[in-house]
Amino acid sequence: MKGLRWLRLGVVAGALLATGLSAHAVERSLTINAPTSMQEDQEVSLTIEASTDAVGEQVGFLQVEFSIDGGRTWTAICYLQNSGQRVVQPAQLKPGPPGSVIELRARAAFRGGLAGDVDYRGAAILWQLSWVEWKTPPTKYAKILVNTN
Repeated sequence: MKGLRWLRLGVVAGALLATGLSAHAVERSLTINAPTSMQEDQEVSLTIEASTDAVGEQVGFLQVEFSIDGGRTWTAICYLQNSGQRVVQPAQLKPGPPGSVIELRARAAFRGGLAGDVDYRGAAILWQLSWVEWKTPPTKYAKILVNTN
């Protein structure tokens, strides 16, 4: 009976190894670190961070923009390519008029790893379908309200 138990244990262990359950999960991230409000007479500092720990993978693209007119027009903060496994992009923004809102959007594409071109969730990027429309990869958004003094 002991031999059968060891055989079963060996089969289970082999199955776990074969399905990759013992491998570590890949972590990718994309964050906008910005305040939710600012004063009308001060600049605001923010950072955008993207990273991956996948073997051979890097932040292939990081694109960040802002709008002060409700998203009708967008101005580039950065467009970085092949930035390594981690990139931290600082930025300074001037306020609009009191009561206005600065909208931020950021997206990253991770490439070079076993998964191919993926977003921060690990989903395949559909370059031809929706990259231009800011739908894929998933976009991160933030808003900063401009307050009066």
